[in-house]
Amino acid sequence: MPTLVRTPPVAGELTGSWLRRMAAPYGLPAQDLLRGILSGPHRVQVTGSPGTGLELFLNTHARTALTHSTGLPLSRLTRLLPALAAPHERLPDDESLRAAWYMPDQAWAGACPSCTGRAWRPGQPVLVYPGTAGHICRRHQRWLLAHPGRPASIPLETLPEILAAHRHHAALARARCDAADVVALAAAVVWSWQVQGWKSETVWQDRVHRLAAATGCTQAAVVAHALVSYPETITVARLLGAPHWQQRLRETAMAEGAGAATELLLREISRQADRPWLTDWLIAYTRTRPRTAAATDPLARWLHRLTSADGTDSDGLWTVHRTAARPTEYSDRTGFLTDLRPRTVCEEAGAAFLTGGWEPVPSPQLAPAPCP
Repeated sequence: MPTLVRTPPVAGELTGSWLRRMAAPYGLPAQDLLRGILSGPHRVQVTGSPGTGLELFLNTHARTALTHSTGLPLSRLTRLLPALAAPHERLPDDESLRAAWYMPDQAWAGACPSCTGRAWRPGQPVLVYPGTAGHICRRHQRWLLAHPGRPASIPLETLPEILAAHRHHAALARARCDAADVVALAAAVVWSWQVQGWKSETVWQDRVHRLAAATGCTQAAVVAHALVSYPETITVARLLGAPHWQQRLRETAMAEGAGAATELLLREISRQADRPWLTDWLIAYTRTRPRTAAATDPLARWLHRLTSADGTDSDGLWTVHRTAARPTEYSDRTGFLTDLRPRTVCEEAGAAFLTGGWEPVPSPQLAPAPCP
């Protein structure tokens, strides 16, 4: 089928995005093209539609039919289209040809238009899975956002610390297979600081001001975006994931007690985050907070697991307690960080496409372990 050959997939693209782009030049609905691709001796069963889900999932027999129609080997397609790697858990993998439109189960974003060039078509953007640290196009200095109908990104020329943090994030992702979980925990740690509303904090206020200027939004509309605390999140992630610091904290806890290890960790975070006042503030807070808050504090839980008998072999080292996790919904985050009505703020943020894109979220594989 020449239509497919002339529209090759982009690396990391959503299968649904690729199918939409294949159908667009010929004025075909994506659903009709899908049924044509999967036509065979058996009836094609398609669940959902492009209007109900951005991503297209195929079972084994449907993937085989796709390779026959495109003339492209499955190994190449699965390398370019991550959703084809395995059937979706809700999609029966039987003898029938089955396809389903669902929402992606991973973070997605619009590919950088300048990088993907002619692959972009009006109304048919290239949607990709950015991966652990692929949410920034460093070549064109853009933070990629998620919008299904048009290119959406944030210029970073006035936010150089974001680009610097991304270099460290990319290095962390290359060094650790669990980098996503490490960053998710760090995001929960930094989120626990954000909601406390420190009066001494001026760095985030300045960053919100620059982000608002870059996007043309009010400060209230951008304050909840992951970009605001991204540098501090990566700073904390690099520290928590460093083997030599993990060993030093264990040795300190063994020799001087958990309190000494906690103070050592807080002082190093303060130094690396360039917040000289942070250590004393956090130490004072840990001494006066309620026991219920201590039980769910992500940093305290991590340090307890690290210095326990199981150490880094504990499956729960990078898990986040559900009550401590940074909210995945933009409206929930906004409600914590602004006094304005969340609905109004989110409407403005949504109009500027600030409510989607890469976000560090806890891994769903592991259940949070109870904290003694």
